Amino acid sequence: MRRRRLRRVRNRRAVLVIAVCAIAAVPLAAQAAQSPTPPATAPASPPASLVIALGLRDPSLDAGVLRGGQVVLARGFEVELARLLARRLGARVHRFVEMRSAVRLIAGGAPTWQLALAGIEPTPQARAGAVLSDPYLTTDAAVVLRRHLERPGSIAELRGRLLCTLRGSDEARTIAAVVRPRAAPLLATSVDRLREQLRTGACDAALVPAVDTGRFLRGHRSELGPAVGRIPSGRGFVVAVARGGGLDVAAVNAALQRMRNDGTLGRLGRTWLGLDPASLRTLR
Repeated sequence: MRRRRLRRVRNRRAVLVIAVCAIAAVPLAAQAAQSPTPPATAPASPPASLVIALGLRDPSLDAGVLRGGQVVLARGFEVELARLLARRLGARVHRFVEMRSAVRLIAGGAPTWQLALAGIEPTPQARAGAVLSDPYLTTDAAVVLRRHLERPGSIAELRGRLLCTLRGSDEARTIAAVVRPRAAPLLATSVDRLREQLRTGACDAALVPAVDTGRFLRGHRSELGPAVGRIPSGRGFVVAVARGGGLDVAAVNAALQRMRNDGTLGRLGRTWLGLDPASLRTLR
């Protein structure tokens, strides 16, 4: 009898515990039903309109009228490239703004632009101020011959030639560090003087910036020889993409690559610079 009584007591306690647990679970289930799991945050979409910063240092690259920091009547290689790039990114150019120099352009602080096309090279200072794209325009040194001179096939073939370039230029440094000619180069003090040295045969070949080659030859093709190649520098002008501006540099690079593949960059070079620098053969 005593054992049966103990079993009945234990059974009653078990039933009581199960009932208490069931009652406690009701408000918890109701709370879970009222508090659904929040949806995952959608990635931010790129801006529909862009503010583009321009350097206004070279009329063939970017020019315009400045009104209160905003550039109107903008034109040039980089201006047209900016419009096409914005379109490829699914946006439009809202306005162009002016930056006096690359130093000011990439200075600290919150940027008021999303993209900058201002003749920027990928220096450490530029990398500290923005995310930089792949180059859209080479800054190699182009080789322009005097008339009736045999085309060189390599840098080594230039070493026996008398070269000329602008004094203090990147091309003068390229001659000293890369070409290393047997004779000291002639260093001109102006573009007109450099062109005259080449025209008269005072030098065999002139080294000029690849972006300036078309303008160097414009109006003088009957007096000068052709541009026969370029000496690679490993540098080029890049797009600065503002951090926190809503644009991914990978998307900018992809758009630039498509424009390179479909000939858009070459067309812009011929239209605004008189020559597509990338079309010049690389001399090694």
